[in-house]
Amino acid sequence: MTWFKKRPKTVGDHEAFINLVQVAGEDEEIRKRLTAILEQEPFHRKSLLNTWINDMKMRQAPADFVAAIAMLLDDQVAEKLMEVLRK
Repeated sequence: MTWFKKRPKTVGDHEAFINLVQVAGEDEEIRKRLTAILEQEPFHRKSLLNTWINDMKMRQAPADFVAAIAMLLDDQVAEKLMEVLRK
């Protein structure tokens, strides 16, 4: 049963998000795509992310990866990741 599955409390506890950050740090193409999205104004960033998320869902992408990308809808999470990617 998934009712009792322990949910991550913070973004830092979400393993798929941590993997996304690591991959973005190592893979130039992923970093470029994320940076291009994260540099947008919040409305445009959210629009691009929602489009990407819906596309991934239709293609049956792994749910954890979709959830990790969805975390970037939060302005603070997006800002922090952008800081990490700029380093």
